[in-house]
Amino acid sequence: MLFSEYYGIEIAGDEPWFDPLLTLDTRLYVDPFLIFQNEFGPFVGAHEELTAFYQSAYELVAEAGTVKTPHFWNKAIRILRTPEVAELCLGVTAEGTRGAGAAAGKAKAIASSIYKAVQFGITNPKHFETIQLFEKGIAEDTISDAVGNILRHRFAAYTKSVCDDVGVPTVSAPHIRGRYNVDNERWEQIICDAPMNPFGTNQQVFLCPKEYLRPMPSLNPDSFWGYCYDQGAEELRTELGEEIARNVNKDLILEKALQDFDSVEEFVKHLEAVGGAPYDLEKDPKGLVKWYYATRQFVADNPRTFDFKTEGDFLAFIDEMIATFKNYVENQGGWDLIHNDDGKPKSEAACQRLFLGIVRHYCKANNIDISPEVNVGRGPVDFKLSRGIEFRALIEMKLANNSKFWGGLKKQLPKYLEADEVKAGRFLIVAFNENDVMRLSKIYEQIAEVAVETGYSITHEVVDAVWKPPSASKL
Repeated sequence: MLFSEYYGIEIAGDEPWFDPLLTLDTRLYVDPFLIFQNEFGPFVGAHEELTAFYQSAYELVAEAGTVKTPHFWNKAIRILRTPEVAELCLGVTAEGTRGAGAAAGKAKAIASSIYKAVQFGITNPKHFETIQLFEKGIAEDTISDAVGNILRHRFAAYTKSVCDDVGVPTVSAPHIRGRYNVDNERWEQIICDAPMNPFGTNQQVFLCPKEYLRPMPSLNPDSFWGYCYDQGAEELRTELGEEIARNVNKDLILEKALQDFDSVEEFVKHLEAVGGAPYDLEKDPKGLVKWYYATRQFVADNPRTFDFKTEGDFLAFIDEMIATFKNYVENQGGWDLIHNDDGKPKSEAACQRLFLGIVRHYCKANNIDISPEVNVGRGPVDFKLSRGIEFRALIEMKLANNSKFWGGLKKQLPKYLEADEVKAGRFLIVAFNENDVMRLSKIYEQIAEVAVETGYSITHEVVDAVWKPPSASKL
């Protein structure tokens, strides 16, 4: 359910604030560069506050020195622990809006990145996001979580102003790590006034300006490498070869950043000159938001209830949900939500969100729990559906062209089923074109072999998600 739905706010579409889902994180992140280039309202001075925080962390790491003196090193790690700000309802979690955030492991990675920067004489980069360029394990969620923690009081103030305008009641609640005090190098508790998330556990909701949201920071390793390639393509081709120069792994990007920090600074100046852009919520090229509105309407127009008495009834429900999704994509215009305007298919994750949008509503109506991307002990499976311990099943939804997954088919889903003691599994395969269809016969054979070898109830269904399918009258 959306924030606006729960609180009865009529949305016009031109609101400056993002309307979050309260029950599931949206895969968008707060980009500090967008804040830097457009400070307004409670966010005036935000970039300076971010810089001051990381200046403090850099100084502690520098004092720790090459031997990493425990007093300073451990203190740096402590202040760098920035867990997910669940109140923003952003990012990626297995279920709901509570993720791991930058716990001890990520704090150590950030400290290690700062350490490398200090060794190269970098005492405090203007944009702290450059830490992504010096150490593995630092991604968009880590950067966004850091911003959310350091600027928590600003997001709370912004939320309070929006709620006052639209008439949403707020409550006061304490936040232990609410604001960082640079003078004494400590996190301090603050009181925030914000509305409550009825689907969380004593959790408030913070709103974020649309202007600050992106699927990844403007300053990221891939963009840095793209800049380097544009500026010195011939040199990189000579050094690495044509194909490697264009498609490198993060190890090479990190090596480039550490050996040539001048290129990092040049990239930052270039980005400041051209500017960053927030995610286009209207076009939604990655399928991050529109799926909810479309599937909500479809389910409202097509209500269904089921009566479960046996495991067969439960599996029939699952198969009916899969068939409903297939019909929605193929015959009800759902294909449009998993393609961009130019006809190019969106990601596997976009297809999974669309499926979740259809199935979640029906599951709720029939007292079925559905958990997306749940970890069952051997890694994350796409969906787990259950009613108590009696009725359980796993669903893997994959693109036909996902060669990596299908190559390991005989190991993956059976291991998930075994780990969670589930005997029923379903493969939902999305095919976008003829090339995808040509792969299917071999995939069918593999699925059948797995079912025979394991004795589990494993079947498959194919969704023909072709771009602009011909109307029934022309078939």
